[in-house]
Amino acid sequence: MKKLSLILKLTIALAAIGLLIYFNRLDLSMFSNLGEGWPWLVAAVAIWLPTYGLVSLRFYEVLRMQGLQVSFVQALRWTMVGSFFDLGWPRSSGGDIVKAGYVVKAMGTGNRMRGIMAVTFDRGIGLLALFLMAWMACWPAWGELSQMPNGRLLVLVLTLICVGSLAVLRLLGSRMIRNNANVENFITRLPLGENLWALAGTFHAMREQRGRFWAVVALSCCNHLLACVALYAICRALGMDVDFLKGLVVFPLAIFSNVFGVAGGFGLGTLGFDFLFAHLFHIPGGASVGLAFQILTAATRLLGLPFFLWDHNASAGKTPSPFPQGIQ
Repeated sequence: MKKLSLILKLTIALAAIGLLIYFNRLDLSMFSNLGEGWPWLVAAVAIWLPTYGLVSLRFYEVLRMQGLQVSFVQALRWTMVGSFFDLGWPRSSGGDIVKAGYVVKAMGTGNRMRGIMAVTFDRGIGLLALFLMAWMACWPAWGELSQMPNGRLLVLVLTLICVGSLAVLRLLGSRMIRNNANVENFITRLPLGENLWALAGTFHAMREQRGRFWAVVALSCCNHLLACVALYAICRALGMDVDFLKGLVVFPLAIFSNVFGVAGGFGLGTLGFDFLFAHLFHIPGGASVGLAFQILTAATRLLGLPFFLWDHNASAGKTPSPFPQGIQ
């Protein structure tokens, strides 16, 4: 089934790119501008690389929020290994499964739920920060957005996503739920109730550390800001002049669309770039920008290979398995 799923998604990705080329939405001739725009491309790579350090620091803090004490070097190793495995997965966040496997293996089965939830929170906070960044950028760019077709609707949708997500996080981690014996008895009697109550505990642990939570969100926003600057540099490398302030609204949404593509966004993510550039920037070539961005991120994900090969288990003569018992 896994092989069939991978083949299906790869087929969809190739079909999406083929349709973009057939309907002249993916202009490969734009890549001829790279001869003159190579300094912008080099800048994009240089700006993108530090994002792995920020993401690793974010994951390190999320682990600590769940009471899992690890070193930053360990968090960096797991982040880079997960990033590398994203390349071979039928979706851009598939490497999280591998990363969760490493965390559970290192922390032990007693911390399985907290380890898995740390990886889930890390991804979720990263996605939430994308929308928060786009939402915050709406206000200085309001003059242009208010004149755009559906611009006001875009701001409304972003507001609902951000406020709604924060409200759900607060509710799930509320003391009223955690400290209520009746609620605990009801949940623990349900099928998988013990796991559900442990899951509620991970939300509560996060809610009780507000300072660290907002620090993690701030790290995510800094990471996404670098990603947006790198994306802006790619636009310039391809000879496309876009407004950077407006880009802070559009770029995070385009990056989010990569979640639905293969190995970092190929296919559906490329379609997302094309749609957003056409409808929000009102300029063609979004698919080419998306493809260039996905190639850049895929190439840098190869940096995770040494972290996988040089794992401390490998140095002891053991072959590290990213799928320990209980995660397969």
